This record gives sequence, structure tokens and C-alpha cells, in this order.
Amino acid sequence: MIDSTQLDINGKKVFICEEHHHVLKFWHQFREQRSYLLTFDHHTDLHRAFQGYLNNLSTPGRRIPDQDSWDKRQAKLIEGIIENDSDRINDLKHDEHIDAALKAGFIKKALVYSHDSYHGKPERVYCINGDDKYAGQLVINNSQSYKKHSTVINAKQLEKRFGLFDLCIPREEWMGNFILDIDLDFFQTTKSITPKDISFFKLLIDKSIAISIAKESTWINTWKNEYDSDLSVEFLLDKLLHLIES
Repeated sequence: MIDSTQLDINGKKVFICEEHHHVLKFWHQFREQRSYLLTFDHHTDLHRAFQGYLNNLSTPGRRIPDQDSWDKRQAKLIEGIIENDSDRINDLKHDEHIDAALKAGFIKKALVYSHDSYHGKPERVYCINGDDKYAGQLVINNSQSYKKHSTVINAKQLEKRFGLFDLCIPREEWMGNFILDIDLDFFQTTKSITPKDISFFKLLIDKSIAISIAKESTWINTWKNEYDSDLSVEFLLDKLLHLIES
């Protein structure tokens, strides 16, 4: 069961779901466009597709014998993602949908703007905060820490930090041909989504071909307890939809 809503706002398709990996149900619609993905998230969500599912099969007596066998089983599961099979989508975990989308051919490359960084720097992910030069990886992780939650999408800071993506691929290559994906847990306070200057974030909204939003209520409740008692999914979603509509 995938709990979701799809809206049409000013001619732009907007998909809202609770669990982040359910966005694949929406991204499937754009598979022929081979667009880029730009995602805002507290976490990186860059684990390998079906990692949790396949590792759970590796129990005594059911162990997957080698990496080649693991990869073949993963490829078979990816076929279900390509077919838009809800059961296969539900076999994914929260952190595996981007890798699944790349392997299914839904997106061309993923630009991940996050608070967390992807530790360990596997070859398939390029972490901009590293010293190595970009080698064409399909995933670029631009991780940023903020001392003030209220500045996360303030235009001056956001555009400057987004400049790091430009070191890897020209902005004109993906701008205007990307799905904007937003996990609400990127916003940890009410002020974080209401800065004085939101023009650059609004530009990204306007230039996107579609928008997916994951509510991730559990994390919003965590931020509510830790940072801002006024924070709620309803508040964040209302502000975000207003930005899309305006």
C-alpha cells in the first residue's frame, strides 16, 4: 500500500507521500525524459537498492553465496521497479530509492543536497567535500552544515553553496530538466522554510519539470522535540505548496 497524493499546480505535477522511497511510483512517469534529480534531504539516502532486503536473505542456510549472485538478485528486483510494481517498491528501504531510480533508468544523474554526508565515499558516489576530482559518477553529494537553521534556503547562502555543483557539471546541463525532490526533514524549524529571501529556492521550483515531496513525519516529530515545538508536517507542507503555487 502506497499512501500518496498527486496534484497539478500551475501545470506542474506535484507528488506527496509519507515514505521517501514511494516517490519511485511518481518518478516512473518521467522515465522517458531521462531527467536529472535534485534532492533536498537531511540524510543522503544513497544506500544500494534492495540492500536491506537482500541482506536479510543472508541468514544461515539462506546465504547469498557471492557478490555476483547478490548483483543478479538485485537486477531481478530492479525489473519490478521498471514495471512500477508497488510490492517491489515496498521492498525498498527509505535510503535506497535514488540508487533504484538510477539502475531502473528513471533519471540520468542525481544531485543530492543534504545536511549529512555520505561517509566512506564509494566510487559510485562523488562527495564534493572530498579532495578528489569528479570522475563522472552518477551521484553527486553536496553536503552542507548550517549553524543557523533559518539560513538553509536563504538565497544568498543557498546559491553560493550550490556553486559547488557547478564544479562537477555545468548548471545549464541540468537546469530546466530535473525533478525536484524534497524531504521535509531538510527543514528542522519553522523559520528554516521562511527566510527573508527565498528567490533561489523559488527559481529551482519554477525550473523543475515535476516535484516530489516526502513527509517523513517521524523525523519531523524528532525535530519538533529537539529544535522547534511549533514545527509540524502540516506547517511545512502548507508553506511549500504555497511557494509552488505563487
